[in-house]
Parts: sequence; structure tokens; C-alpha cells
Amino acid sequence: MACAPLVVALLCEPRWGRGFLLAYVTGAVFLTGSCYWFALVMQRYGGMGPGLALGVLVLFVVVFSVFFGAFGLVLSWVARSSRAAALLLVPFLWVAMEIARTYLITGVPWNLLGYAVQAAGLRQLASFTAVYGLSFLAAVTSALLAWVWLGPRQKPAWVVLISWLALLVVANWAMTPPPSPPGANSVYLVQPDIAMDEASVVKWAPWRDPAPLEGLVARSIASVEREGKPDATPLLVWPENPAPFYFERDPIFRGAVERMARQAHAYVVVGSVNYADLANTQPKNSAVVLDPDGRVLLAYDKIHLVPFGEYVPAWALPGLVGKITHEAGNFVAGNSYNVARTRQGAIGVFICYEAIFPQLVRRLAADGPGVLVNISNDAWFGDSSAAAQHLEMARLRAIENRRFLLRATNDGITAVIDPYGRVRARLPRHQAAVLAERFDYLAARTFYTAHGDVFAWLCIAASALLVGHRVRVGRRQRVKTNQKAKGKNQKSGIGPTDN
Repeated sequence: MACAPLVVALLCEPRWGRGFLLAYVTGAVFLTGSCYWFALVMQRYGGMGPGLALGVLVLFVVVFSVFFGAFGLVLSWVARSSRAAALLLVPFLWVAMEIARTYLITGVPWNLLGYAVQAAGLRQLASFTAVYGLSFLAAVTSALLAWVWLGPRQKPAWVVLISWLALLVVANWAMTPPPSPPGANSVYLVQPDIAMDEASVVKWAPWRDPAPLEGLVARSIASVEREGKPDATPLLVWPENPAPFYFERDPIFRGAVERMARQAHAYVVVGSVNYADLANTQPKNSAVVLDPDGRVLLAYDKIHLVPFGEYVPAWALPGLVGKITHEAGNFVAGNSYNVARTRQGAIGVFICYEAIFPQLVRRLAADGPGVLVNISNDAWFGDSSAAAQHLEMARLRAIENRRFLLRATNDGITAVIDPYGRVRARLPRHQAAVLAERFDYLAARTFYTAHGDVFAWLCIAASALLVGHRVRVGRRQRVKTNQKAKGKNQKSGIGPTDN
């Protein structure tokens, strides 16, 4: 419904240039309010002054507001010739712009419209359409409200709106998810709550002071042992890099983690910085999965890196603008969607920011029984709203793929999410603790997992067809107008060369 005022304004704006400006400003306001924390992170952890950090936020807003502006330009242009066609176009065009925001200019699909749909039943539509289907529902509602707004005396508009709202209520009731299974497997999600200012090589390097690392290992093992001997091999998950851990090149850290896996007799997931070259100049943000014997099952390298966090995009003046993470050079992206195969099922791991990309996570939902694991270090966000936003987006990945999602973070929000997007258990923020919960390796394969963004691409196709139709209609109208004008000139005796 929040889009209704913008849709009304665009339908009433005959100049496509001003339509672009109206939507562009709307997008700028939304992105600034939604991602204000970006400047705080760049200032506190990127070493930037307040002015430069604000400048990076402004640059981000200026660039990504273009997608909103494009929506306004096209919609106002179509509305010039047919308001009805423009209303029909709204939901398809909105989804098309969200797909563009997901894939283009590094891709930043943060807080898409569909995340605002909180109805538990309606949210299950995401197993077919991903979050884009929820955005579609919200955009349809806004378009119908705009129709009623612009024609309050039109009885059909009211009938259609009321019928649509009733359909949403019935659909939400019909798609209400069943209770989640109790879970036959145990997971232990470790939240160390290490302040970013303390996560330094000096304080955490095992060869300088082994106490912090050994304390974390001991706490993790004790959490598993407290429950007694489980029916199935448990899963022990550490978050993304709460400190500079180097699994491949640090024998002390590697030995501690391998020993932890053996003593806990658990599958273990830990974050690490690995390298793509022998000179250690091309770092990779990685996750390592070990079996209960301490052997490596998987080394997953983060595929979608964080702009300004792990590299600086080419369009953002990389020579002038720095990044938050001070590793040697920019991080190198991975390209493998492999999962860790265990006796119970497959473990698909994705790291931090990757949780906001539906198309990436679905490729980690392997065939057969499986579970999704998301490790993150949301301490970068401080006390802003970003951590809660991040969790909200991650919840949709569970629904889209009908998998349990086990989410371990440094300082919160650590949570276990069931296959219907419900948070079964969570830890408070800024608290060192271990979350023990049950889950299942599930074999369900949703339409979205199997086929991907079919719905979103159909919306793009529908947008192109509707816009193309208006182009053809406009041409026919111009031809008819020219023919009428020519006929009048001939009747009045005015030739093509007459003055």
C-alpha cells in the first residue's frame, strides 16, 4: 500500500521527465532511510571522515535510485496514452525493476518491497516466486488503491479492490503453514560477541595469546557435551570471522578447530580467510566444514562480495574510496556452489550479505535432504536497524527453498528459522552465548528451488509486451491523426507545397 501515493502521482504526471524525477526522489528517500547505517559503518570501520562517509552513502543513493526513476519514467509515459494500461503495468514493472536492482551494478536488493509482506500464509507464495511474488502482491494492492483514489465514484474500482483484499485474506488463511517438525538433529550456534575493536591480530592471534581462541573452543565443546550423546551427529557452527582466523595457513587455529570437531564429535562450520594465491595477496572470505574426525569436507568461498566492504566497485572511484576490510588487496570472489555432503544430508553454506540474494541461495539447496547455514558478522552494523533487516531477508530464503536455516552471527541476530520462515529460537544481541536447537535435513524441492526466477522473468516479459503494445497503439494513433490532417488539407485545397 505504501506505493499507492507514488503510483497516483505518476498516473497524473503527463511529462515523463517529471515522472522519472518523482520516482527517483522517492527511491532516494527510501534508500537513505533504509541504508543510513552505511555511512556509520564506513566512518567507524572504514577509517573515513564523516564527510567522505556521507559522500559514499550519497553516491550509493544517487546510483541505485535510478531503478526507481526508471519505474516512474516508464509508468508516466504509458499513462499519457492509457491510464488503464499504466495501472495494469504497475506490478509487472515494479518486479522488473527489482530484478534489475538484484543483478545490475553489483546488485543490491536490500529491503525489496516483498519483505514488507508479513502475513505468514501469504509469505509461503515465495516457495514459487521468491520474494518477487510478494512484491507483486503489494504492488497490485497499491495499483488498485490508486484506481479507487483517482476514480472514487467508479463502482467497479471499489468492487475489484474489496474482492482483491478478500482474496488476500482467504489466501493467507488457506496457506497458513503447519507446525514445523520437532527436528531429529541438534545444532549449536556459537555467538562469541567479539567487539570489532577487539577483533585484531594482536589480541586474537593464537601465537600471541591462545586464551581467547581456547576459551571459544572450550565453550563450544561444553555446549555439545551438556546435552549428552545425541541420536544423530550434531552440527556446531561458528559465525563469519569474529576475528582474523586463517584456517589454511595457521596451524594453531586449524589444530584447535580440528580438535574441537573430534572432541564434540560434530560436524563443524567455521569462518576463515583463505587465499587464492601463494603470495597471500588475494584473500577469500571463506567457510570451512569439517566432519567429526576433523577432516575438511568443504571450503566454500564467498561468491557475492560486499561492495565497499570487501572490494570497491569500478564505478565508485576505487582509487579515492577505500573499503572497510583492510586485507591485502580486494577480496577475490568464489565461483563454486558446492555443498558439504554428510551421512544425514547436505550442508549448504552462504556467508553474510549473500543472504539477500534468492538466486544464489537456491543453488545451495542441493537435491535430497539438506539444510542451509548462514554465517555472518553483523557487528559491522552496530546498533542500527540493519541487523534486524538482514534477519528479515534471510527468513525468506528458508521459505523459498523449504529448508531449515541455521544462522550464526558474531553479536546477533543468531537464530534458527524453520522451513516456513518462522524464527524458532534466537539469541539476544550483544551477548556471548550458544544457541542449542533442533532441526531436520529436509528433501522438499520447491518450484523456486527447481526453476529459479521464472515468475520474475515473466514479469519482465509482461512489462515489455505492455510497453510494446502502447508503442504500437501510439504509432497507429499518430498515423490516423496524420491521415485525418492530410484529408482535411486536401479538402481545403492546400497542397503539400502551399503556404
